[in-house]
Amino acid sequence: MKNINFLFLASILLALMAVSSCSTSEKHFSYEKGGDIWFRNSGIKLRFDKNMYCKVFYKNEANFLNEGDTDAGLNKPTHFIVVNGEEIDDFAVDYNNLITEPVETEFGKGERLVLTGVAECPDGSRIEKKLYVELYEKYPDVAILYAEYKNLGDSAIVIQKDYSNYLRLDASLANDSLNPYDFWSFQGASIAWGVDYIIKIKDGFKQENWMGVQPETKTGGGIPLVDLWNQQMGLAIAHIETKPQLVSFPVEVEADGKVSMSMLNEVNKTVAPHEDYKTLKTVIIAHSLDYFDALHTYSSLLADLGVEKAKPSEESYEAIWCGWGYLTDFTLDDIYGTLPKLKELGIKWIVIDDRWWDKYGDWNLRDYTFPGGEKQVKEFVDSLHNQGFKVKIWWAPTPVQPEKMLSWGGSVDPGMAQVAKDHPEWLIMDKNGNYPRDCRDMYQFCPSVPEVQEYMKELTTRFIKDWGFDGHKLDAYYVVPPCYNPAHNHKHPEESYQDLPKLLKAIYETSKSIKPYSVTEICNCGTTQDFFQSVYTDQPVTSDPTSVEQNRRRVKVIKALWGPDAPAYTDHVEHIRLEVDMNDKSDTAKVGQDFATSMGPGGVIGTKFTWPKGPQNMQLTGEREKHWQKWFKLYNEKQLSKGTYLNLYDIIYDKPESHVINKGQDYYYAFYAKAWNGDIQLRGLKAKEYSVYDYENEASLGKVRGPEATINVSFKEHLLIECIPVK
Repeated sequence: MKNINFLFLASILLALMAVSSCSTSEKHFSYEKGGDIWFRNSGIKLRFDKNMYCKVFYKNEANFLNEGDTDAGLNKPTHFIVVNGEEIDDFAVDYNNLITEPVETEFGKGERLVLTGVAECPDGSRIEKKLYVELYEKYPDVAILYAEYKNLGDSAIVIQKDYSNYLRLDASLANDSLNPYDFWSFQGASIAWGVDYIIKIKDGFKQENWMGVQPETKTGGGIPLVDLWNQQMGLAIAHIETKPQLVSFPVEVEADGKVSMSMLNEVNKTVAPHEDYKTLKTVIIAHSLDYFDALHTYSSLLADLGVEKAKPSEESYEAIWCGWGYLTDFTLDDIYGTLPKLKELGIKWIVIDDRWWDKYGDWNLRDYTFPGGEKQVKEFVDSLHNQGFKVKIWWAPTPVQPEKMLSWGGSVDPGMAQVAKDHPEWLIMDKNGNYPRDCRDMYQFCPSVPEVQEYMKELTTRFIKDWGFDGHKLDAYYVVPPCYNPAHNHKHPEESYQDLPKLLKAIYETSKSIKPYSVTEICNCGTTQDFFQSVYTDQPVTSDPTSVEQNRRRVKVIKALWGPDAPAYTDHVEHIRLEVDMNDKSDTAKVGQDFATSMGPGGVIGTKFTWPKGPQNMQLTGEREKHWQKWFKLYNEKQLSKGTYLNLYDIIYDKPESHVINKGQDYYYAFYAKAWNGDIQLRGLKAKEYSVYDYENEASLGKVRGPEATINVSFKEHLLIECIPVK
């Protein structure tokens, strides 16, 4: 009788668990029929309403930045489409068809929620939407989302646009003293040379963040992610496709002051009756502090999918001198003349910059620089090797010189590149049958063409094996446009854009096969570095920073994306402009000279000085020479670029601006402000006593005890300290 009662009670319990108002897993999923649907992880929590509008929470239900309700003003669901010029956004949830199921993918173990709903369109058609939401144990702060739309009608429809991860954020929800648009933002698209991509959102702000070629500047690509954050929390959105995608990430302050962001895909896709259309996979990343965690999480997700940067060679961390100080008409005597000073400073890398070559695309030696041809360039590189230097060569993988250049020209040899004459079928063609021009007014190789990929291998072999160079500085290009050349038999025109990383892969792998220690640097000038290209680099670069703040923020971007110990090359220090007193007539005030802003966050330092002659403001003489000697000595001693960057401070909201590098048991802090007098927190220490030392000025600052200590200091511009455990 007792067994019968036990079985009866067990059956009652199972029946109660199956009631629709209960959760299938109290930790992750719960709902009220006709009401809110919750899908939770320990970090990110999502609440969907009856029309799939979403409210995003971080850590707890008191921590949110968006309203996420159907009736909340200008709000929209995370995923919606535009059909025949009409936004189709209200998809009524079918509460009898809610699905949750365990999943195991490249991201590990997790759970998937599937919401199904139908929208009645103005033209009488009906469209079904399935919204897939995935949460993973490995990524507690991440939600992966994608949608599938099905045409339920009897006539074809045209989906003109699809929006993913649409969110409207309101900073005043966290603090009613703030304006709704009071956010800082990381915007990953390559917009134009020198433009900040870590910016404060202001009223009226609008930016499309198109990932393809920008129509005016001819830049393009970048990192397919945007992030908005304040002191309370941040939300980032990105796609996690393994190839670059021709999409936009529009960010806009709307009429009510709130900030919308989304991923927009202009597809113009005809969907026949009962056919499906699937969106790209996207993520929402919730985080605290600045953009670092969002970018690091994005990079980890892509690594799980196989898009992963290899471990850089040790040589990637060595300081660099670039010949660009002598500009395009440098001579070999200029290079030879500088060598004694490079030895004094302990610089190991030399970059032979623009321009040693004759024509873009051919990359043959020009007579002005190497009148002795290949024999002379081999002797030149050998002579540098014999003196202990390694040498990079400057070139670009995609540009091909046309017969006439409309705007760039410069000092290049006139006439069309021979490779363009011999192989016009290798070039990108637009839909009108013309060859589109790039940022330097050049034609472009189509990366999808196998023969072009082989040509990159041949060039790399010439430079590294035949001539003896030790690496590459790849420059003067960004991304390529869609290709309509009928000779290429493209599956779709954007294939050329998506295949550009294949050219970089050919260069990188060929170079490594010849010299495993070789270093490949890719510099998309003055903008965000393209994530998919930079997988095939040893040395990500801050790329022509125009200010000390811009330089430090870019170093932190690199440490987030390519690893906390990535060799983030901070370009030549002369690019980095320090706001000095205009009455200061000293040598060091004339050009950028702030090595502290490169070294403190863990960057690799570089310079392009001239010596003993050259442009006057580039010459290493007087006080400038002493300054350079001091900082290259410090860089080579401390090797902070090899340390682990710890994300313990918000680069915007923590004052003074603060960075910390861990090396073994030691911690290195860098603080920046125009002027500071007061307390500073030393975060991240262990629970032990440390000696605090200003290693730039060789001054003791006393002792502290971790794990969180405070020191009282005053400084101008910067303070660099090390904390070493007391034995």
